[in-house]
Amino acid sequence: MQELKILSLEVESKILQLIEKHKELRKQNKELKNKNKELRQIIEKLEVKTKEQTEQIVRLKLSENLGKGTNNSDIKLKINELVREIDKCICLLNE
Repeated sequence: MQELKILSLEVESKILQLIEKHKELRKQNKELKNKNKELRQIIEKLEVKTKEQTEQIVRLKLSENLGKGTNNSDIKLKINELVREIDKCICLLNE
């Protein structure tokens, strides 16, 4: 009978430890989710900023090329090249 009582106390102790560990892990999980949310918001803001800056670069390069008197086909090629470069940057950001 004494052994059963000892075993019961040990089980109860382990259950209490597990409950405490569970609480700690839930708290840690919540903190990590909040941090993840913050980081996703930062990434989103950076993506918007990057897009705006690349669009500004394209506009500046286009105006520079127009000032040099280059023909339309050269400008179209340059635009396509810049669009591909922007797409690569966006893909890298999404990884």
